[in-house]
Amino acid sequence: MKSILAALLAAAISTSVAHAGDIADRAADAEKALQAGDGAAALEKFRGAEEALWKAMPLAVMNVRQVDSASGFGIYSERANHIYKAGEKVVLYMEPVGYGYGSDGLGNSQIGLSVDLTVLSEAGEKLGTFEKIGSVQVASRSHNRELFFKLDLSLDGLPAGKYRCDFLMHDQNSSKTAPFSTDIEIAG
Repeated sequence: MKSILAALLAAAISTSVAHAGDIADRAADAEKALQAGDGAAALEKFRGAEEALWKAMPLAVMNVRQVDSASGFGIYSERANHIYKAGEKVVLYMEPVGYGYGSDGLGNSQIGLSVDLTVLSEAGEKLGTFEKIGSVQVASRSHNRELFFKLDLSLDGLPAGKYRCDFLMHDQNSSKTAPFSTDIEIAG
């Protein structure tokens, strides 16, 4: 718990000063509850610190992987290489963080994310931009933090060569966006 608390406090230092005090105070309250032997109260207070950090942080995309399959958070089979046959589907696994929560009108929190793609040649020439090539919507009674996004890309028509795929993730519940990239090769 101390290493998690230390990581949370370190992250709090990098957020804005207005939020940093709130995050640190909540984490300190969690530590006090834990020292008093009240694990449930410590966890609840720690979750309050996590909520404050989550709201203050920018949208980011972590653990972007090219995969053969993905069926859940952290449950994926990573692809051996980034070389594809012409017409073969590119499957990406990613873990967004820092997204906002809306409401579905039924008492659930609503997570909504979409992704745009720009394909660039090996020389950096922009070959095309495609908006909202993928999206995810999740309704939940809690503010889920372990969310994975699986994106199936069809890059039919690209000739043999190396390419960079630049993505921009959009949070539908805030103005937050997050760029991320991956390289692929179409075999000749």
